[in-house]
Amino acid sequence: MTAKQTYISALCFSFIPGIINILGLKLFGVVLTNVTGHYSGLVQQIGVEIWHDSFRILGYIVTYWLGSVFASTCFILGNRREKSIIKAIPTLINLGLMLFTIFTGTLPITLFFLATSIQNSFGANHSKNEIRPSQITGVVMASGLDFAKYFFSDATKAIKKTIRSSFITKTLNILGFVLGGITAFYFTSISILWIPVIFYSVVSILIIKQKL
Repeated sequence: MTAKQTYISALCFSFIPGIINILGLKLFGVVLTNVTGHYSGLVQQIGVEIWHDSFRILGYIVTYWLGSVFASTCFILGNRREKSIIKAIPTLINLGLMLFTIFTGTLPITLFFLATSIQNSFGANHSKNEIRPSQITGVVMASGLDFAKYFFSDATKAIKKTIRSSFITKTLNILGFVLGGITAFYFTSISILWIPVIFYSVVSILIIKQKL
């Protein structure tokens, strides 16, 4: 990816999980885009011996992990076999899930953990780990490191140029997530998932045509 393509991807790729995150929070009170906080919830439920909630949260975590494995495997095999359709499978699955949710009016929480994990892994793989669409905690921390390195390190101009580009990418990553969240906050409806439908349709076509 060129720097411009990376910037656009950072903004667009994070906009989608931003929507899903707020949609999940407002409709179900559940964070769907990462499992960081769910580890704490799991420990708490185990501590008070509420086992059905423990297994439910564990299911979220395992599903999120499986989504990452699946999306990364498709990316690796697609590159190895030079078959773009394999690389497009994760986005096509997410497209199908969004359409299912829209037409049935049902938002399957566990499957949305799978979808957001696929989205995150997809973005990371296609950008060579420059973009982490829904891993905002880590992105914020890493942007702070970039900021400090740029202004206070003895790095050469060439290295500082790379650091600046990395910082811009992370900033757009955060901005996209926030904008997606704001959009979902004011338009809290299943129909807002038409935006991810358009996104996954376009991205799938670009992958199949080997433009991405």
